[in-house]
Amino acid sequence: MFKHALTACLFSGLALSLGASAQDSYGIERGTGKVICTNDLDDNRAADDPSYAISAMWDQMVLGQTECSGKLTPLDGGTWGASEPVEGLDAAGLAATFKLYVLHDRYTWKLGSSKQIQDAGTPVPFSDVLNTPQFFERFCASKAVLALGAASHDGPTALNHRLAGNRGQIVGRSLASSRRGCSEGQVPIVYAINLGEHQNLDGSGSGDSSPQRRLIIVAAEKMTIGVNLKEALKTALANQAVLDVFSASDYDLFEFNTL
Repeated sequence: MFKHALTACLFSGLALSLGASAQDSYGIERGTGKVICTNDLDDNRAADDPSYAISAMWDQMVLGQTECSGKLTPLDGGTWGASEPVEGLDAAGLAATFKLYVLHDRYTWKLGSSKQIQDAGTPVPFSDVLNTPQFFERFCASKAVLALGAASHDGPTALNHRLAGNRGQIVGRSLASSRRGCSEGQVPIVYAINLGEHQNLDGSGSGDSSPQRRLIIVAAEKMTIGVNLKEALKTALANQAVLDVFSASDYDLFEFNTL
């Protein structure tokens, strides 16, 4: 009885020390076993709940660290999420620094379409999401902007390759047209990237495949003179930690086109 009371006291003390502003930490997702970044704060659970402390301590013991990086900063009321800078190196060791701009997960490409994005199933014009004030300001301030075109695993591979290529081209052309609104001297180079078809090697997309069709734009904020942007981008996407459901290595192409 004394042992249980002491244990409860220790857990409670740990929980109180975390406070309601506890930092995001790595944890094990219930039901999947995946390592995820979470603070476990919602309407039903607070950081000073002893059960939170038990979970946090267990995660620290098993995973070896608690604090995790890679949070998306909301822009334009949450329409976009912006990552922290991610550095990528080319084969010669030259660097470029990128930020990911991720359209909220309620938006996705319509299945089988390279011309229409949807907001929870409702068609949305590109201008509504590409010309939002905060995103547009950051777009204009970038050295280069790269529109990623991706297709889910649904359907024939040849069709998905065309879909992914067209998606990158359409977003890229829309961004290129938007450059006319940037201030003089702030005109980024725009590229379209065809990531190709999601390979779905672990079967995780057997249900809803919309996360495989996310609209993601990458902005190069700093570029070393002479850097191979394609190679640097590829390593940066491999190093990014903000999207555990997205990895460029999950797709079978990486075609790079200037607009």
